[in-house]
Amino acid sequence: MHCSRCSQNFSLKSNRATIEEFERQRAAFMQGHGPACKNPECDNHAVASPDLYQSFGKSQGGSARYRCKACRRTFTVAMRSTLRQRHPEINALVLNLLVNKVPMRRICEVANIQPAVLYSRIQFFHKQAIRFVIDRESVLRDRLCFSKLRLAVDRQDHVFNWASSGDRRNTKLSAAGSADCESGYVFGIELDFDPSMNPFEVDLHAREIGDYQLSGPFRRYARFFLPGDEEGSQSVPDGVPIAEEGTKLPSTGLRIHPEYVLMGHFQFLRWLLPNVESFEFYLDQEPSIRGAFLAACLDLVAQRKADAYFVRIGKTLTIDERKLVVAQSETHLERLQKQYPTLTRYQVAREVMRQRYLEIREKEPNAANRWVASVLPHMGEPLKEVSCLTDWGGADANRIASGMLSASLHPIDRFFMQLRRRVSLLERPIASASSGHRTWHGYSAYNPEVVQRIMGVFRVIYNYCLVGKDGKTPAMRLGLADKPIAHHEILEFV
Repeated sequence: MHCSRCSQNFSLKSNRATIEEFERQRAAFMQGHGPACKNPECDNHAVASPDLYQSFGKSQGGSARYRCKACRRTFTVAMRSTLRQRHPEINALVLNLLVNKVPMRRICEVANIQPAVLYSRIQFFHKQAIRFVIDRESVLRDRLCFSKLRLAVDRQDHVFNWASSGDRRNTKLSAAGSADCESGYVFGIELDFDPSMNPFEVDLHAREIGDYQLSGPFRRYARFFLPGDEEGSQSVPDGVPIAEEGTKLPSTGLRIHPEYVLMGHFQFLRWLLPNVESFEFYLDQEPSIRGAFLAACLDLVAQRKADAYFVRIGKTLTIDERKLVVAQSETHLERLQKQYPTLTRYQVAREVMRQRYLEIREKEPNAANRWVASVLPHMGEPLKEVSCLTDWGGADANRIASGMLSASLHPIDRFFMQLRRRVSLLERPIASASSGHRTWHGYSAYNPEVVQRIMGVFRVIYNYCLVGKDGKTPAMRLGLADKPIAHHEILEFV
């Protein structure tokens, strides 16, 4: 589809697929935590509500026993997260090694455990991290309010090793994330992968219902890369993206189209943060991110409660070149401050941005192409340029100039950097010409589901355990914690 006003092309997307992805991302919040009936035939099955059950003593092991008021059956709830776990004393050590770039085999050696035990502990860490963070983030929906949130949104690609010498192609997946620019709190990290789906069953059903003859947005399984589209024996209908050349789909689970992950993530942010008066989104320069934002937040844009800005930076500059760019900007700003001594540094910078934007707006009709060089670059984002995607025209230049000064991808890029530096599975692999640009890394993962769990664990560690130069964690700055959380508090949370 083509928009005559902004001269941009937009592709159709499936509403059903978008809702499915949104439900997948918030599924953990909807499961509920607490006593829940375990009888699959009961109306209260998996429903965690205290009013539906009555206390019924304790088991021999000391766990609380409850009776369901509907089916009258009893069930127990463990009082310890490590119940029936052998050697729980190694949990804190294994977690600490896992998030400090120790390779998986070395973790097994240091902790004196088998690989099967390590993978079961990773699953346990993920379950505990989800329980802990849901308990904390429920405050965002219940009572924590914000006049404005500035969120940076970006993606990071990850490459997985091949598991069989018969097919030496890598699997490439991407993770979408968002972080608050003030506190650095990461609200989500979503890998475009659904481990709950069986690729063989989905492929068979897609053939039965004729999905392969339909274009992308009209398919029942529009959310996924389908195995049949990668066979190459028949032409792929329009609007159906396929995996990048030289890569393959995961052998288990299904890869999700990145644009649906992004749309689901923006919907999730709106659901998680209902008490925010206005948003400013700072987006990496990708059409899919812009399309996802507009699809999820168009009503907020119309109400002038949400703005979006593209941000691009000079990523290829060396350290010396970055220092030179920052020094030149500082010299220019100091010269302007001397000309206008009654204005603060921020006021001078905003006025410069406003004048630059007004000049470009007169020449460029497309808002997305109105790039303005920032007068406040720093070492992390040299040669930063910003464009406003929600320009209402008229006397809106002051608001846009303020947004451009604040625009930054640094909070989410810093999280991505820490993710690579602290998790050995996610270190960048190296490609060589002799290998046909296939990438193999001894520490890289084979199973995307393991990486998905570790990402979820690391998000919690990053938000609640790692302190910055101010001695605070991102959760403390946002108001979700009053002190740094120790690893054992997450592991023992019930």
